[in-house]
Amino acid sequence: MLRFILRRLGTLLITMLVLSILIFILSDVMPIEPALMILGRESTPEARAALTEQLGLNKPLPERYVAWISRFIQGDWGESYRMGVEVLPLVQRRFTNSLTLAMMAAAIIVPVSLLLGIIAGLNESRWPDRVISIGSLISISIPDFVVGLVLIVLFSWGLRILPGDSSLRGDTVNLMEHWQKLVLPAITASVVLIGYIARVTRVSMIEVMDSPYIRTAILKGLPQRTVILRHALRNALIAPVAVVTTQLAWLVGGLIVIERLFNYPGIGSLFADAALRNDLPMIQASAMIAITLVVLSQGLADVIYALLNPRIRFG
Repeated sequence: MLRFILRRLGTLLITMLVLSILIFILSDVMPIEPALMILGRESTPEARAALTEQLGLNKPLPERYVAWISRFIQGDWGESYRMGVEVLPLVQRRFTNSLTLAMMAAAIIVPVSLLLGIIAGLNESRWPDRVISIGSLISISIPDFVVGLVLIVLFSWGLRILPGDSSLRGDTVNLMEHWQKLVLPAITASVVLIGYIARVTRVSMIEVMDSPYIRTAILKGLPQRTVILRHALRNALIAPVAVVTTQLAWLVGGLIVIERLFNYPGIGSLFADAALRNDLPMIQASAMIAITLVVLSQGLADVIYALLNPRIRFG
């Protein structure tokens, strides 16, 4: 198992290195002049040229990449062109906010989706399966912003029991203090993934229940409860667990629409603002955060999959 983990870790590091090179190249070809962004349009060409040389932006691309990635690894993520603040502390606060929202959404998604998928899989072609399958298909088909708008109209404007604005004083979330502001965004983020993971769980459960070793256990007279809990459930959860792990990265870094809709200060809304303002250091930092989340979650999914299915790590 250790050899499997080390092999996966090496693959992940190479993947992150390649993706960081692509991010730097793409940011380099963007029509953004850092000196102009920092000094403003009133600055002289001489002043911009001097700042460009001071920042080392006139050096060859490979040399600039090595300097950039070295500073990034050491925690020097630069300064925002637009806000004039250090990038790392701001990204840390926003990432913590998004992580808090993602964990609250995951607390809804994981038990609900797995339970619905298991119920549907154990009742194939019967009414519970049909109801859950139709509900899952509907939840997958509805865009996040539509779900969010409906929830705002219903619970904030209509019933007035939950706030529709999730902005925070001080830009830092406190779960005990701000939990009401997280409820609607968390439910909005949960709807699509509940349907998707429930469908994956349903298919996996049906395949496992139809496998020869399960049929043999049933023919031997084992109680259905024992067959399901002791033999079927572990194998049926292999695929859903891998999907859940990879989707957690999306929950943290892919909530741009939801964070903008609810005015929530997360990493997704920070990335959107940086892109609109051509804030290059913030764009680079947000992109690196995104690829790190995706790569690490994929690696974690591989390890969990291997733990549940020994054939993977010994194959």
